[in-house]
Amino acid sequence: MIFDLHTHSTASDGHLSPEQLLDRAVNNGVSHLALTDHDTMAGFEQLQNVADLKSRWPIHLVPGVEISASIDQQPYHIVGLWLDPATPVLKDFLAQQRTLREQRGEMMGLKLERLGMMGALAGAKKIAAGASLSRPHFAQYLLEQGHCDKLQQAYKRWLGKGKPADVKINWPTASEAVSVIHAAGGLAVFAHPDKYGLTKTRLRNTLAAFKAVGGDGLELISGHQDGRVTDYLLRLSHKFELACSMGSDFHTPEQHWSDVGCHKALPATALPVWELPQIESRLALEGLGEE
Repeated sequence: MIFDLHTHSTASDGHLSPEQLLDRAVNNGVSHLALTDHDTMAGFEQLQNVADLKSRWPIHLVPGVEISASIDQQPYHIVGLWLDPATPVLKDFLAQQRTLREQRGEMMGLKLERLGMMGALAGAKKIAAGASLSRPHFAQYLLEQGHCDKLQQAYKRWLGKGKPADVKINWPTASEAVSVIHAAGGLAVFAHPDKYGLTKTRLRNTLAAFKAVGGDGLELISGHQDGRVTDYLLRLSHKFELACSMGSDFHTPEQHWSDVGCHKALPATALPVWELPQIESRLALEGLGEE
């Protein structure tokens, strides 16, 4: 079995539609796929409306979302897995997240216009095409308008942390995010711990704070990852008694290092999130024990 519990579609900042993502996951041999778009479950809900979902894609689809939240006033991502998307408190929470993203987008558009890049908000919204508005949509617009030669330049010059068009958001706290995830029957996983550029002390303190508010796990493996990083995060998972998840953090086929299902398997001493009692029982109902 291959679990990929962190992917993105065109419902947020991914390049493939939810259907195309499922096609790629099946072709890559993935058995369990979580669609975890940023602050929205629209992609998953779109798939729920496909009449022949199970016959077209022989795969276990895990309902998920990647939530932006704060710990000690710093932004982080928390992946919610095995959620019930119909839970009222979750629907209300994600609606609030969408509003925050729209407000940030308006402020980013104003800042870019002051820098001489007109129409940035309208252009980013057109690229997003109704999806959860994110910085990558602005970066793509700046690239298409010739303001930069590569996407990464957009972040280095204007959109990155501390840059002229950067806009900070007062995201909900991790405590609020974890509470909503649990109310929806899901697990709360601290996403890609190695990608925030934290010192070891800061990472330990952040994971301790996440555990203290009820966090269930950490993303032990994110795409192609150095084995030394995995070993260190594994030790932290034991220290803070956090179960382990893994995923590609897939956004686009062009990034081969984060292709769907490309990551290695969890180490033998890791406790997989899918072996936690509340999830293991659900998987048994799906017929996991027969595979």
